Amino acid sequence: MKGASTRGGFCTAAAVRAVAAIPAVGLIAGAASGLALPPISSPLAAALLVTCFCAAACAWHRSRSFAFGLAIASGFFVGGAMLSADASRQALRPSLRAAFEDLARRERQHAAVEGRRLPFDGEAFATVTGVLRSDAAVASGSVLLSISVDTINDHVVDGGVQASVVGSLAAGQVEMWRAGRRVRMPIQLRRPSRYLDPDVPDFERALGWRGVTLVGTVKSGALVELVAPAEPIDECIAQLRAFIRRAVSRAVSGWSERSAAIVSAIVIGDRAGLDDEVQRRLQDAGTYHVIAISGGNIAILAGLLLAAFRCGGVLGPFAMIAASVVLVSYARLVGGGASVQRATLMAVLYFVARALDQRSPAANTLAVVAAAVVTAQPLAVADPAFVLTFGATLAIVLVTTAVRSWTLSRLLFPIVGMLAASLATETVLLPVGAMLFSRVTFAGLVLNFAAVPLMTVAQVAGMAIVPVAIISDRAALAIGFVAHLAAAGLVRSADLVQIAPLLCSRVAPPHWSAVIVYYVAVAAAWRRRDRLTATTVAVLAGIWILAEPWTLLVGRGDGRLHVTFADVGQGDSAFVRFPSGTTMLVDAGGIGGMSTFDIGDRVVAPILRAAGVRRLDYMVLTHGDPDHIGGAPAIVGEFRPRHVWEGIPVPPFEPLHVLRTAAQAVAATWSNVRTNDRTAIDGVDVIVRHPDVPDWERQRVRNDDSIVLELRWRDISVVLTGDIGRNVERTLKGRMPAAAIRIVKVPHHGSLTSSTPEFLAALAPKIAVVSAGRANHFGHPVPEVIRRYQDVGAKVFRTDEDGAVTVDTDGHSVDVRTFTGRTLSLR
Repeated sequence: MKGASTRGGFCTAAAVRAVAAIPAVGLIAGAASGLALPPISSPLAAALLVTCFCAAACAWHRSRSFAFGLAIASGFFVGGAMLSADASRQALRPSLRAAFEDLARRERQHAAVEGRRLPFDGEAFATVTGVLRSDAAVASGSVLLSISVDTINDHVVDGGVQASVVGSLAAGQVEMWRAGRRVRMPIQLRRPSRYLDPDVPDFERALGWRGVTLVGTVKSGALVELVAPAEPIDECIAQLRAFIRRAVSRAVSGWSERSAAIVSAIVIGDRAGLDDEVQRRLQDAGTYHVIAISGGNIAILAGLLLAAFRCGGVLGPFAMIAASVVLVSYARLVGGGASVQRATLMAVLYFVARALDQRSPAANTLAVVAAAVVTAQPLAVADPAFVLTFGATLAIVLVTTAVRSWTLSRLLFPIVGMLAASLATETVLLPVGAMLFSRVTFAGLVLNFAAVPLMTVAQVAGMAIVPVAIISDRAALAIGFVAHLAAAGLVRSADLVQIAPLLCSRVAPPHWSAVIVYYVAVAAAWRRRDRLTATTVAVLAGIWILAEPWTLLVGRGDGRLHVTFADVGQGDSAFVRFPSGTTMLVDAGGIGGMSTFDIGDRVVAPILRAAGVRRLDYMVLTHGDPDHIGGAPAIVGEFRPRHVWEGIPVPPFEPLHVLRTAAQAVAATWSNVRTNDRTAIDGVDVIVRHPDVPDWERQRVRNDDSIVLELRWRDISVVLTGDIGRNVERTLKGRMPAAAIRIVKVPHHGSLTSSTPEFLAALAPKIAVVSAGRANHFGHPVPEVIRRYQDVGAKVFRTDEDGAVTVDTDGHSVDVRTFTGRTLSLR
C-alpha cells in the first residue's frame, strides 16, 4: 500500500510488526460483546460482514491504511460476536438440559397424582453414562467427577455433569476414576445453584460456559460402574500421573503434607490436596498463579529444554521440534487445562517459528495465538484465565522489549527485568482483578522475586523425584526435602500480606467507564503521548477503581432505612443500612450446592462491597445453624464487624467458638443479647424480642433460641424472626405493639412448624418475605403457610422466585423492589 503511511497514518513500524493484532483485537472484542449483548440476527450479521468486506476492499484500493485496518477489525468483530453467541447458545441449552427438564416435569406430574408437590425448578433421578473428563478430585466429604455425558436413561444426549460421590467408599475408589474412562451411575440431577442478587455473578451460566450443564449427587462409590477403560494412550498417561502423585507424596509428605500437596499442584496440576487456607493466602499475596499449572510452568519447562539443548550444542530445527513434542506431551500429562493449552500453543508456535527460521515479533505471535484460541473456543473470552494469561504475557512482552534497549550490567538486568515485568503485569491486570475477583493486590510486586524462583525449584525438584524414585527412595526423599523447602518458603512468603494488609484489598467491581479511562491513559502513557498527563489520568482512574468514591457517599446514608433480604439459597441473610449509614448484617447464609462453595465470600460479600461497606458496624447471629452462620467466617475476616450479637451461647458448638475467636481477632465486641435489649441506631429502635434468659446451658443449637429483632421507625416495623417455631411465636404475640406497616421475615423459611394463624393475626403483616432455596429438599415454603400470610392481607415475596428483596422506607411509606423486577409501594 504505497503512500499508506502518510495518507492513512496507520501503518507505522510498530503497527506492521504487530499486524496480526488488528484482526485479533477485533475478534476478541467481538467475542466478548457476543456474550455481553443480545445476539444479532444472521441476516444482519451477514450484511455487516459484507459491508466490512466491501469497505476493506475500497480502502485497500484507495491506499487508506487506517480505514482498511478499521474495516478488517470490524469484520472480525462481527465474526467474533457471531461465534461466541452461537457457542453460548449451544453451551447453555445442550440436549442434556432438555432431557433433564423432561424428566423433572414427569416427576412433578407423578408427585401431583400422589398429592405431593415438587418445586418447579426441581430435580430428576436418572442413570447417566459418559466419559470422565479428568481424574477424580477429593473434596470435603465427597469425591468430584467431571463427566461428558452421552446417554441419560439410554437416550443419546450431550452435555456435562459434575457429580459429587458421597459415602465412605468414595475416597477408596479415587484411583479407579481416571480421565478417559467410561462410567455409568444412578444420580440425582439438578441445575447448578444460582443466586439472584445484585452484583453477584451468574454461577450457573459460568459453569455452562465451562461445559457443566448439571450437577448431581451419587449416594455411594459402589454405584459408580466402570464401563470401559480409556484409550490406551490415555490409560498410560493416567497411570503415569498416578505414579507421579504417589512418588511426590512418598518423597515430600514425610516432611510436610501441605508441601506435598503444593508440589503436586505445581508439577501435575493436582490441587485436590490443597487446603483452602493456603489457596486464600496465595491469592491475597498475588502469587496463586505459581501453584496453578499455567504459562509459568510451561515457560520454565521450555527454558530448561532450551538450556539443555544449548549445553548439548544442539539448537537447530531438531531441537526446536523435540522441545515442542516434550511440551505437548507434558500438557497432555497434566490434563491439558485451558491455560496450559494456551501456553503450550504459544511455546510451540515459537519453537516451530525458530525451526523454520521465522523471526516474528513476540507480540505478533501472541496475537495469532489469541485469535486461534478464540476461533476454536469462542467462550474462552469468558474464562478469567484467558484474560490473565494474555494480559500478563502482553505486559511482559512489551516491557521486556523496552528493558532490552536499556544499558544495564549483567547483574542488574535480571533484577530490573523481573521488577519491570511485575510492575507491568500488575498495571495491566489491576482492573481485571477488581472486575473478576473483587481483589487488588500489590504484594506480587515484591513477592514474585521470591515466588517465581521458589516455584522453579519446587517444579524442578518435583520432576526430578519421579525418575529418582524408581532407583532409590532415599535419594527421592532427599530431593523431596528440597521441594518441601521451596513449597514451605512459597507459603511463608505470603505472610507479607499479614504484616502489611494494605497490600491486598477487596473491592467492588468498578464501573466500566473507569476501566476504559484507565486503559486508554495507560496506552497513551506507553506511547509517550503527553506522558505526564496520561500517567496522572491513569493513576486517578486506578484510585477510582480501588476506592469507588461513590461508595463514600452511599456510606453516609440517605435518610431512609434499607433492608435487603439476600438470596442465599436455603438460608438466611438480611443486610440493613440505617438512615445515617450505620450497617448491620443479620446472618450470613451458608451451605451452598458444593462443599467448596463459600456463600459468605461468593454471595454475601459482593452485596456488601457493592453497598460500599468497608467495615460492618453490627453483625447478628440469630442462632448457630449452618444455613445462618456458614458464611459468617468470610464476612468477619473481610468486613471486621465492630459489634457481634449472639443469643443463647452453646459452649460445645465449635463453629460458634471459632467465630468468636475470629471476631476477637478483628477487635469486635461480642455480646449476648436478651429480650427487651434496646439499641437506638440512627433514630431507629432495634429491639430484641427473643430469646429470654436461658434456664440451662445449651448443649446443641436450637431453632427456638433464635434472636428475634424488631426494627421500629416511626410508622414502620420490620421483624426478623430467625428460625423460631410455634412455641416462641406464642410468647411473642403480646410483645409486638401494633404498627401501621409491618414487614415480617417469615420464620424458618416458611416451614409448617412456624407462622401459626394466631401469630400472624397478632402481627398483621403487610409484607412477608420468605428466604428459601430453589428446589430445596424441605418443600419450603409450604403452600399452606403462604396462604396464611395471604389470608391476613400480606403481600408475599420469595427469594427463590423473586431473588433479593429490598425494602426501602422513610418511616411512613414503604417501597419494595426485587432482583427480578417486581415492585410494590405502600403509603
